[in-house]
Order: sequence, then C-alpha cells, then structure tokens
Amino acid sequence: MFTHPIRPAGRIAPETEKFANYLHNPYIVFEHGYLTPHINNYKQTYYNKKTLEIPLQNISNRHPGRVSRTKSHGITRPSKTSIPNMKRHFARYASAWVFILVSILTATPLFARQALKEYAKPLMMRLNEQIVLRQNDDTRSPDYGGIWCPGCGLYHTRAAEALFPLAYEYELTGNRERLRQAIRLGNWLVARQQPDGAWPETPETWTGTSTDQLLMMLLAWPIVSPHLSPDERARWSSSMEQAGDYLARVMDNAFASINYCATTAATLAHMNAFLPKPSYAAKARELARMIVAKMNPEYFIEGEGSREGKYKYGVDLGYNMEMSLWGLAEYARVTGDGPAADAVALSLKNHLWFIYPNGMLDASWAIRSNKWTTFGSGTSDGCHPLLALMSDRDEAYITAAVRNMRQLEHSFTREGLLGFGPHYDRVRNAPPCIYPTFTKAKSLAMAQSWVTRDGPGDAPLPTDTEGWRYFPTMNVAVVRSGDFCGTVTAYNYKAKEGPRSKYMHRPAGGSLSILWVDGFDLLQASSQTEYHRWEPMSFPEIPATTPLTPRIEVSANNGYYTNLYEYDAAFTVGERDGAVECTAYGQLKNRDQRPCGVGYTLTHRFGGDRLTKSFMIAHQTLTDTVRIVEPIVLNEGTEITRQDSRTIRIGSRSRTILLTLDSPEATLRIDKKGAETCWSIYPALKALPIVVDVPCDETTRRTPVTLTYRIES
Repeated sequence: MFTHPIRPAGRIAPETEKFANYLHNPYIVFEHGYLTPHINNYKQTYYNKKTLEIPLQNISNRHPGRVSRTKSHGITRPSKTSIPNMKRHFARYASAWVFILVSILTATPLFARQALKEYAKPLMMRLNEQIVLRQNDDTRSPDYGGIWCPGCGLYHTRAAEALFPLAYEYELTGNRERLRQAIRLGNWLVARQQPDGAWPETPETWTGTSTDQLLMMLLAWPIVSPHLSPDERARWSSSMEQAGDYLARVMDNAFASINYCATTAATLAHMNAFLPKPSYAAKARELARMIVAKMNPEYFIEGEGSREGKYKYGVDLGYNMEMSLWGLAEYARVTGDGPAADAVALSLKNHLWFIYPNGMLDASWAIRSNKWTTFGSGTSDGCHPLLALMSDRDEAYITAAVRNMRQLEHSFTREGLLGFGPHYDRVRNAPPCIYPTFTKAKSLAMAQSWVTRDGPGDAPLPTDTEGWRYFPTMNVAVVRSGDFCGTVTAYNYKAKEGPRSKYMHRPAGGSLSILWVDGFDLLQASSQTEYHRWEPMSFPEIPATTPLTPRIEVSANNGYYTNLYEYDAAFTVGERDGAVECTAYGQLKNRDQRPCGVGYTLTHRFGGDRLTKSFMIAHQTLTDTVRIVEPIVLNEGTEITRQDSRTIRIGSRSRTILLTLDSPEATLRIDKKGAETCWSIYPALKALPIVVDVPCDETTRRTPVTLTYRIES
C-alpha cells in the first residue's frame, strides 16, 4: 500500500506525462531516460539489471523486469525429448502423428487465430439460450420476464443485465424472439426499481450494482426503443433518469469498491449522452480522475479491499481486468478523455502478464481470489470488453480475449450453465448460480460492440515465451521458463478485520498460486485457505474442504499454522545460473497472524524442463512434524502413482511429470484419504494431495527439503 506520492526525477514518458499532469501527481519516475519506479516505503526492492536497459522509445514493446531468452513468436515447440518418441511411432500412425506434430508446432496461434467477433458471437448465443430457458413466461406472474436462478432459487435483480446481450443478439441475427425476451426482461427490471432510483442486489440490500443494470439498459436502448410502446418508452426513460440521479448522488470509493466507481464513470458518460445533465458529466469525470489517481506506481488499481478511513485499498487483478479497467476505458472512449485512455493502456501492459498461454485469467493471488474461477471471477463481467476496447493498441489483446473465451468453454456444466471452473460437475451435484452465465453473456456482447480492431489473434502473449516479471508493489512474480509457467505470491495486503475479512484467506507467504505445464495444462492451483460463505448468493453451502494451494503447515497443540497466513514474508526474485528464483522468508502463522515457532525459507526455481522447490524448515521452538502439502489438479486422464519411495509419477494423456524428493530425513506419500476434502468450489477443481512429512532434527533443528517437478523424457 502506498501512502505517499513518488517524487519525480528525470524525464517522463510523453503518455505518462499526460495523465500525470491530469492528476497533478507525476508518480512514475524516469531516470537517465529509463523506466525506474522508485518505491521508497518498501522493506526491500529488487529489480533485474536488465530493467535499466530498456530505452524510452521501446517502452511500448518491452516489459521492465522481464528477461526474454527465446522469441518463439507465439509458437510452442515440442521438447527435444519428445522427438524420438514421435519418430518411433510415426510409421505406424503416420497421418495421426502428422496432425499432432503440426498442432504442437503451431499450438499457440491455432487456438487464437479466430477473430474476436467470430468467436464471441456463438458463445454469447449459447449463454443467451440458457438465460431465456429460465425466463418467466407466465403473463399472470408478478415476475413475468424475470430470470430464475436455479442455484439460489430466486430472481436475481442483476440477472436483468442479460437485457443487452439478448438485444444485441437480435441486432446481429434478426431473431425477434430475442427482442421480445429482452423487452420483457427490461419491463421486469423497471417494475422493481426503488423510489430512490436504485435496484437492490437480490437477495441482498446492496444497491451499488444499480450501475450495471443502468448501463445495460442504456446499451440496449438504441436497439429496443423503436419496438417499445409509448408507455414503455416513457417508463424506461424515467427509470434510467432516476437511476442516473441516484448514482450521481451516492457513488464514490467510500460508498463502494473501486470497480463500481469505474463502471459508473462509463455508465454516467453514456447517461449524459442519453440525457445531458451537468451532474452526470461532473460525476463521471470525478470518478475517472479518482480511479487513475488510485493506480499504484505499476498501474494496478487500489480500492477493492477493506475500508481504511474513508477509502478502500488493495489490488484485485480479476476485478481490475473484468470491471474497473474496461469501465475507465469506455468512459474515455465516450468522452474523448485521452489521459484516462493512456492510463488504461499503461495499466493493461502489466495486467496482460496474468493471462496464461491457455487463456486463464490469473486472479489466484489477489484479494478477491475467493471468487476466482480460472476464466475470471464468478461475479464480475469479464476481461473481453477491456481487451476489445484496447485492441487497436496491441494485437495481443485479441489473442488474450479469444483464448480466455476458450476457458469459458471448459466450464459449462451438464445443464448448460456456466460453472465456477472446469470441474464443477465433479465437485458439486447441484446447479450453479446463474451469475457467471449472464455476466459473461454481457461481457461478450460488450466486447463485440466495442472492439476497435478485430482480426485473427496472432500476436503472442508475454507468457508465450520464456521470461519473467516481478511486480514489487505487490510482491508477486510471473515466470515462464521452458514448459513451466507459474505465479508466486507474497502479496502483503492486510485487512484491519483480520480473519473475519474475506480478503484474508488468499494465498500468501511465497506460495505458488498457479502452475501450468505446456502439454499438460493446469498442474497446481489455489483456493481459499478457509472456505466461508462470504455472500449468500455466490458461495453455496458445501462440506468442509482443504485448500488447493501448495503450502507448508503444522498442526500443534495450540492450533493450525501455515505459510499461507504469512503476510509479512520477505520476498526476492532474480536469476542465478540460468534459472529464475523466487525466494520467500517467513514464519508459519495461524489465522490471527501469530507465529508458532517454525520459520521457513521457500525457493521456487524455474529452469528449463523442471521446477525445483527448495525448503529450509527451522524448528525454533516446536518439535512437531511439519508437512509440505503439494495438491495436484486431477484433470481428466490424470493418473498419480508411486514410482519408488522418493518419486511420484504424474501422468496425463500427453505428458508425464516426475516429482522427486531429495531429503533423507523427510518422507513422501500420496494422501488418498486427503483427496476426499481436497477440492474447491472457487475455482471448481479437484486435486490429490501429495504430502512430505518433515520431522524435527533435534540436533540442528534445521531441515532442508528439495522437491523437483521434471518433465519425463
């Protein structure tokens, strides 16, 4: 958290200077013509020396802190060890192996070559079909036109946001049934407006989501208004004005998290175009400037966590990409606010590092990760509008958007709704809340409507090629090395409410929150350290579960302790002997932030065909056996078997990974009983825990342990 502005030193990049002046706060600093963020209030700051080798004129194409060693142009090549196997079987299965070889050599561009509109349209229509299947068509019902949620057993007021994707499908296809369904839904929404102009977020009383409902009405209006009766046009117009007046009156970061403020900036910009009022324009501009001001020196927006004094702080990657940044970008487009657009552009360059090669949006480490689903958040809109709006600045944004859409396809349930992750039907025998279905439908509709430059997504993402990026403002690193891509987090945000806060059960302490392997897909992931029903409509009642997050833990007489509750870990990132090392130093703590007398050092070493995790367990007072828990995601076809006392074999249909233990004092086991509780609803994934038991060395009280994940030859 930043408590003071950064002093300017040297010259400032032109686009940075624009919005620095816009804010009267030039907090991004350039020395000697190079990008050098100064972070004086951090205990330690590490920057790769190559950061200082990036000239200003190349800043748009290079990433400070990233060390790129290969330029594959988005092509994922087969490993050297896979070639002999191909040759051995080629003669027998010639045609099949030709196809496989071509697919491997062109894997990354192949699944991203479709244009955004081409891919988004049928996917939006698929979601729309599920929405209208649950629309009340009983003209005698007081909920005629509403959308029934089978997961929650009620009509969510926010489900009316499907109004725009339904209307947009009519505009694209001429399907008049969609037009009629959109009008019914809009009439239902208007009828549920409160006298003050707000809509409560059923079944809760929260009204900040009124901005989302109003924006969907405004976007749908040009499409549906010619088909409304005079009475309907009058009621819709009056309803939108009342909602606009309400938002102009109440919205700020003291009232709501930052994503609502950003969406409202866009909403009121559209409202001012529909019905010009000084209050709409002034509030939209005020909110936009506040959002830019709350970008930290690496352009991540603060404002999603607990309230500290009047305002909120804390970064959430998912809500930034899926709500805040597109809200600010759309405001900038409607109003012509160039400095705001430039701020979004600078921010998105860093956020793009968190789109994985398979399209996952990595919000695993952020403060609202309790709703992370692999494709984004379960209740936010989606990253597609942001990427579409900014597509004229970088072709990679189309690549990211299309790949993320593919992640959506992996998360449909048997019933056709969008679940909370790819294993939803395996972890829960009940329909999900309809939230992800309608939010992603509107996301895809907005993306198609707003895309600034469409075309095939050929440009590579930062994670497509070897390299890494450390973000010191959050103590988070993303590393791509050979076949492995992972996020290591020591994000140190702390909510004043402590364990009562929904933001305080996320991965921390130098943990690996995502591990993806080329040709294998997701190997490790993370989830809430403790599952709680933070919101009744979004968090279903489920049995007690254990975290998916890889961790160090101990159960002592006085409770449970883990590195996942270490929010004060020291953290360094750097290169050594051709590999990237992320090292955390900390204490095992309980949920109340109290240590137990066990310290640790944890290093993730990414290098070529392997990932090595090195631990030093220091028993300062306790002598209890410490456990290192390594949950392995059970994708379809994954088999986990013991090869010997020191080796576990993790096989899939396409690749095999060997997990090897190097420590004479520790023991390695597959915890099959633990698999019963090793699953999560957010993200909806099932895993099998592998456990290393580390006894206390009574002589030194320091026990080194090394685990290596290696691609089998």
